[in-house]
Amino acid sequence: MKLRKLLIFTIAISLATFQFSPAQNFDDLDECTIGVASGRATADGRPLVWKTRDYKSAPDNEVYYFDSYPNAYVAVITAGSTLPWMSINEKGFAIVNSLSEDLEKASSGLGNGSFMKEALRTCDNIADFENLLISTNSSGRKTRANFAVIDANGGAAIFETAGHEYWKFDANDESVAPLGYVLRTNFAFNGEAKYGLHDGIHSIERYRRQRTLISEFHQGDSLDYHSILRYQMRDFSDFDSEPVPVPFPRKWLSDRPFGYIYTGVSICRSSSVSTAVIQGILPGESPLLSTMWVILGQPAGSMAVPYFPVGQTPMIVRGGSSAPLCDIARDIRSVLFDYEPNDNYIDSYKLLDGQGGGLWTKTFPAEDSIFIAFEDKISVWRHNGFSEDSLLSLEDELANYAFRKLNEFYTGMTTSVLAEKTQKNIPNQFQLFQNYPNPFNATTTIPFQLSSSGFVTVKITDMLGRSVATLMSEQKPAGEYQLRWNANDVASGIYFYQMQFVPMNGKPGKKVVRKLVLNK
Repeated sequence: MKLRKLLIFTIAISLATFQFSPAQNFDDLDECTIGVASGRATADGRPLVWKTRDYKSAPDNEVYYFDSYPNAYVAVITAGSTLPWMSINEKGFAIVNSLSEDLEKASSGLGNGSFMKEALRTCDNIADFENLLISTNSSGRKTRANFAVIDANGGAAIFETAGHEYWKFDANDESVAPLGYVLRTNFAFNGEAKYGLHDGIHSIERYRRQRTLISEFHQGDSLDYHSILRYQMRDFSDFDSEPVPVPFPRKWLSDRPFGYIYTGVSICRSSSVSTAVIQGILPGESPLLSTMWVILGQPAGSMAVPYFPVGQTPMIVRGGSSAPLCDIARDIRSVLFDYEPNDNYIDSYKLLDGQGGGLWTKTFPAEDSIFIAFEDKISVWRHNGFSEDSLLSLEDELANYAFRKLNEFYTGMTTSVLAEKTQKNIPNQFQLFQNYPNPFNATTTIPFQLSSSGFVTVKITDMLGRSVATLMSEQKPAGEYQLRWNANDVASGIYFYQMQFVPMNGKPGKKVVRKLVLNK
């Protein structure tokens, strides 16, 4: 079985460099990972519904409020569109979807997004949604989807929905969902999985990985919005649905860069453009306190912000052609997914470098600040009441905080000397930066800068101080430089690179030493 999966994996990677038609390239489809949990499964008794949206062709996502009749709603949309892909209305009815191509759609009627839009406008609860399905069974729908829904009455279910029929999986029904939750990716149990789960089902890897994660959360009494956002939405796994560590201390394939993770079968994929976790309410709480947590952009490089179904969202998360918060997340994505031959690979050492640095050492504490600020407010509102203005004020405060922090972190990720100069004063003589990647396999890059001309010597030594290689020994003008060390003929271990600079202006020379790790 392992050998067969490896063969499939190798073929899939090899084919990734070729062009596919939209019908063949699953990354270009609205593929998603979704789930729903009833209150009997969650840590606080409130139902949850969630989705990672995979749609590489629609990278610009926004959070928008639609003041429609009879029900207004807040939704994640593709910029410039009005179709909701993750949403909750003012009555506490929430819906997300995943494409299920193994179901037959009708030749006419509403498609997946249009049907969700109609449901948000007209449905107060899951019973209303089921009645909408019944009423459109005869006329038909262009739906081939798994719709996950919750409501203010504690309802939680997934509906596998074809053009003229549907199948309900109630998370409150112990015979259907013994543990209180239902999960889906891009197949239906009344489609490809009709006769059981098997390796050939498209998206089975993500389904199995999500099943493991949600089971772990449930067993640990931590099935809540925080765990799903932090751990599931940023999860990397392989073709056997096994977790991949961050940082990834080896090569995925022999001809891939060290530390880069292939994300094509992960929940957190190169094609992921946004995520949402919608938290419902307990009996007696206002449906306006139902909360939609949204990560705009590729989830590994962005942050979660809460929104309520009460009024127009902050300008920072909507903007017509694109939203500023999504724009900066896309900038960060371009740094993370920078392997040009195949952008399904993410540089895991930019997330966590194994030495206490990396993007996640910054974004996670900042996101924790958002979680804390939210919990402080909503615990008061649930007991003492609230105003809609206070909800909108918190949205605005937290969305703008996320935007400022992501801009700050993006600047910090930039490895060019120009970006470094915008953040701090550069020493007059020179600056020697940390090599990347580090640890590395065979080849690494050593950047440095000179603000005046002088004689530069850069050497590699072992732990005993013995010379291993001389990378530069010459006079250089002021400027920005990068040296590459190919260590194919050197044994694995800890080494040091030292730079000595003697300026031409007569000022004292200086010497800097940094450590690097060769891990073959």
